[in-house]
Amino acid sequence: MNKGFTLIEVLVSLVILSLIGLICSQILTSALESEEISTNKLNEIKELSLTSSIIRRDIRQTVNVPSRDFYGDMLPGTFYYDQISNSIIFNTSIKNLSLSSSNINRVEYLLDDNSLVRKQYFSSSPYNQDDHSRSELIKGLDNLDFSFMYERRWHDKWPLDEITSKKIPTLIRIDFSIGEKDFFWLIDPNIDYAYQG
Repeated sequence: MNKGFTLIEVLVSLVILSLIGLICSQILTSALESEEISTNKLNEIKELSLTSSIIRRDIRQTVNVPSRDFYGDMLPGTFYYDQISNSIIFNTSIKNLSLSSSNINRVEYLLDDNSLVRKQYFSSSPYNQDDHSRSELIKGLDNLDFSFMYERRWHDKWPLDEITSKKIPTLIRIDFSIGEKDFFWLIDPNIDYAYQG
């Protein structure tokens, strides 16, 4: 008598192997999708963390001195929020390798083409608008809002008056959205003195 598999046994075996293959491919696809989602989330968190560190460093190293606009006129404050361009402008201390340039540079943060952009000028009072380095820190922003605390109240502009034009806000709040997620950063410049000049 010949020993072997019947046609039905072979077909049942093929169906079982096909089901196992289908289940394994679904598990593999699901694992790859989860890995991609995790990687994207991790990259988003790293981008936000790095940007937060850069902004906090710049604001905590603010140098409370006046500066001029590109036409030579004094800016309205040592720390200035430009409502037209929705940007904050201030001078900060940045270590330069070159001994011929100043350690005090103007920095500007603004929303441009749905990106949070950092512009660093090479002096505190640059005369050329194009003389800066530009970094896109966060892409895909839906909005960007700045608010400033002074005397325990939040304000949507800075400076408020002649007195605050020589001061740095007590706290700076930056609100922004990416997709359906809302974020805010609260930064303490830790500078409580007014510019004397």
